[in-house]
Amino acid sequence: MTRLKNAALTGLLALSVTGCVNSINKTLSPPSDTRWITVEVKNPSPYTRPVPLTVAYISYHCKKGRINGFDGSWEEKSAYNVKKVPLEQQGSSDIWQAKVAMEGGGRCKWVLSKVKLGIEYADATHLGKDLVPGPAIGALIGFSGDAVRAGGFTFVKGDLSITPKYYPEITEWNMEKRPASLSLLGKESFYKYHLSDARKISFSPVIDERKTVRSVDPDKKQEGVHLKIIYPDGSVVSDGTTFPDYDKLDKMIVK
Repeated sequence: MTRLKNAALTGLLALSVTGCVNSINKTLSPPSDTRWITVEVKNPSPYTRPVPLTVAYISYHCKKGRINGFDGSWEEKSAYNVKKVPLEQQGSSDIWQAKVAMEGGGRCKWVLSKVKLGIEYADATHLGKDLVPGPAIGALIGFSGDAVRAGGFTFVKGDLSITPKYYPEITEWNMEKRPASLSLLGKESFYKYHLSDARKISFSPVIDERKTVRSVDPDKKQEGVHLKIIYPDGSVVSDGTTFPDYDKLDKMIVK
């Protein structure tokens, strides 16, 4: 009976603490002296559009707690606050901008952790009557140690300016019986950078639609039958490779 009472008391205490710790105030109130970062995206085509920024703030002041499902111990981690921030077109130009505060302020003393930016096709029908737009592609910018802990980030001190090149990729989803999609193929889906002392991020992608690669699913799953990757020079790869070779496409000369 005593053991049951102790277990019940422990559970009530855990619930009580959870309710307290997890009541995170996500209101942002940047201090007047915070450093603002200008994020600028150049829209490369009338068929594409910049996507809203995904901005994540982290708080080392407010903690988010949970019960560890493995051993039942209580864990506390820094809280995150994720916002969508739209970019605004600058007049009638192809430049879109937004400003992001390094210090989000508020009760939880939010600080900027990472920013995700990118572009996507808004209209795909110029390259195929029934094509639908695919997912966005772009860059992931880390500012805090937590944001870059997984590795793979290129460190840059000061402002960042990148001009990645992309090619159209048409994917025919025959096995899944859904409409073919048009997306962008880059060296990376999202380039990753770790910034320090930056005040401006410029993302100016280039799209070369003269080189369109097609990925064609087989009609059904069958041993020895693979996805076909059809390059703009007419060459076909169907050996189990699941993604087009960006370097091959980039070096390809198409008349």
